[in-house]
Amino acid sequence: MFYLHTSTIKKREAFTCVTALKYVCLATTTLLFTACATSPDRSEPPAIDLPAAWNSQSFNTAPTAWLADFNSPQLEALVLEALAQSPSLRATAARFAQSLAQARISGAELKPNAGFGLNGARQKINTFGPSSTGGVIFENYDLALDLRWEIDLWGRLRDQTSAAVARAEGYQADLEAARLSLAAQITKGWLNLIEAKQQLALSEHTAETYRDNQRALESRFKLGLAEGFDLRRIVTQAASAEADTVARERTLDQAARHLEVVLGRYPAGALDAVITLPSLPPTIPAGLPADLIQRRPDLVAAERQLAATDRELRASQKDLLPQISLTTSGGTSSQEFENLLDGDFGVWTLVGNLTQPIFQGGGIRANIDRNTALRDQAAANYHGSALRAFLEVETTLAAEQFIRREQAKLAIAAEEATATDALAWDRYRSGTGDFLSALDAKRTADAARSRLLSVSNILLQNRVDLYLALGGAFESNDPIQPQSEMAKKPL
Repeated sequence: MFYLHTSTIKKREAFTCVTALKYVCLATTTLLFTACATSPDRSEPPAIDLPAAWNSQSFNTAPTAWLADFNSPQLEALVLEALAQSPSLRATAARFAQSLAQARISGAELKPNAGFGLNGARQKINTFGPSSTGGVIFENYDLALDLRWEIDLWGRLRDQTSAAVARAEGYQADLEAARLSLAAQITKGWLNLIEAKQQLALSEHTAETYRDNQRALESRFKLGLAEGFDLRRIVTQAASAEADTVARERTLDQAARHLEVVLGRYPAGALDAVITLPSLPPTIPAGLPADLIQRRPDLVAAERQLAATDRELRASQKDLLPQISLTTSGGTSSQEFENLLDGDFGVWTLVGNLTQPIFQGGGIRANIDRNTALRDQAAANYHGSALRAFLEVETTLAAEQFIRREQAKLAIAAEEATATDALAWDRYRSGTGDFLSALDAKRTADAARSRLLSVSNILLQNRVDLYLALGGAFESNDPIQPQSEMAKKPL
């Protein structure tokens, strides 16, 4: 049967088993119809000089499946909902089902074709002469079972069927890639929603602080202890902070509606999320770049496309060889309809055909050239896809190191800026500090805290990109196996 990769999260496993059951059954039926045809073996990996480990970083421990890394039941529930409701995922699943049907159609060519026929004919022949009565009427009825079978002596039909099975396996990998991509979209949208909530909370706190300072300064102004210039500055800052709060509310609303659409819901803007961004384990496991070819869905799909075009090329080359077919028919034939079931009126035929192409106007050769070009194109696409995959992994691995360093420095900056802010306002209230310094310290602290929130989200988003680049969790259970690993023997 076809293999559908599942995560180690129990709820997701349950969903995968339910939704994949239909396609597993279809895949099994496909193989039953392919008779002695099997899926092509895996193609040779692209000729790329691979390092012994990822260049960007080397680690030695591994967390579990990637959704579990976020430690959020809410996120897992949202991903399950999206996998069940997403229109784009249903469309990809439908394409997979179409490819399975096409494989069954190709496999049917290996079987004999049988047809049952019942024919009746009446014929009048005119006669001429002195004793002519105007003509003679003849009737004839035939009941027959017709069989036709092309003997696949050279394996041309088996090659065509193998190509169809490989394409079905490619669509299976596309389905897995779509599921992985959808889960990543949900996770990123969920992280953006959380950051938007945190940025809004920070903005509301900032606006409330400015309002408190404004009220305090107004009291000091009435007592003659503050200048009108300082009061106008604090009123300006309070109004700007309130405007920033409205902008943050708009960003939160947009993030909620966007995530609802990805979930397959109506964009009502009613989706809520937890208030705190999750933290990630600090380590990433070591791994070999060659492992990526075995597990990343888009690379599996590219390899299966290459295998399919290779088998189609082989099939087109065999069009130059003779084709042998057998045709047989057996039944009854009688001039009386009631005698059709009488064995005494039985008839049968057996015909063997041998066809050798001689002149086809160059069509066969042109088809071979076309399939050769398609195979070369698929090989080049496979090579390019592998290079892009390695680039994505190396880039996200390197980016995580840079982002972690940036986050660490911003955490220090935010902590120090917050302390400076508190000290500046204490000094201003005690008369030992000036108002402009206090405002500047407040703006610096707010900007540092907001930037720290943003870079924390960027770090998490980069981790999601790494899961996408690797084709799943760090801890690989089994790579996505093409059908060739499970259908070596004919059924």
